[in-house]
Amino acid sequence: MLPALAGLFVLFCAETGRPDDHLDVTYAEHQRLAADSLLLDVAAVPGHGYVAVGERGHVVLSADGTSWTQADVVPTRSTLTTIAHNEGRLWAGGHDSVILTSGDYGRTWTQQFFDPDRQQPIMDLYFSDAQRGLAIGAYGLALYTTDGGRNWQDGLINEEEWHNNALLDLGDGRLMVAGEAGFTYRSSDGGETWETIEMPYPGSMFGIVQGSGEGCVVVFGLRGNVQETCDFGDTWTELTTGTEASIAGAVLDEGVNVFVGSSGLVMTRDDGGPFEVQYHSSGVD
Repeated sequence: MLPALAGLFVLFCAETGRPDDHLDVTYAEHQRLAADSLLLDVAAVPGHGYVAVGERGHVVLSADGTSWTQADVVPTRSTLTTIAHNEGRLWAGGHDSVILTSGDYGRTWTQQFFDPDRQQPIMDLYFSDAQRGLAIGAYGLALYTTDGGRNWQDGLINEEEWHNNALLDLGDGRLMVAGEAGFTYRSSDGGETWETIEMPYPGSMFGIVQGSGEGCVVVFGLRGNVQETCDFGDTWTELTTGTEASIAGAVLDEGVNVFVGSSGLVMTRDDGGPFEVQYHSSGVD
């Protein structure tokens, strides 16, 4: 099905939200069970283990993925939803439009952006290098930086202010964003301009991941809905998953897509084939 392409939107800039606009910084509390609290994203940092982020500003570190310790200094108690890294530097974002950065692999952090009046949580972060980055989130949030996050500027991905839920870098300046209300967005110039793609399914998509098939991309979301494109969004195929559980996250590992979702859903797909669905014992309705 050929998607309806709407509007070419161009980045507009207005410097905003410098960290010194908010001088009263509240630090995350050190808690013995921080690693057992709600954690929402994790990054594998080559040569330096793992860094995970979550509620109440918790950041936890691990060398082996088994034993975890809490970061020393985290200047927020806002829930952190996402983490990204590039060229030895980490960034984390979350509720209250907070953005933090770390230059020591997650042990200590500084605040780069904080604007709770927006009421726009950050849902995903992407850096093409140590200087150029993009933060996306609720109600159309799009923030750009060209100086490693010292300054952030408002940008535009969609005019309707639909949620921008997740971003995928496909290389060569190609980016895709999964959103709500049946819309996905694509850019061929590193995020400077965007096209809107109307999806076959009109509901929200929570994530986007490289598919197990050659050159394919998979978006996933509400009620077990999964859509796949192998031509950068020109055409889409609705995939049969065999579940109505909402799908919240996915990875591609050694040619196999692994999806997780509500009710303990764990689902795999190998080399573009059918889905295998099972449910973890921790799942609840």
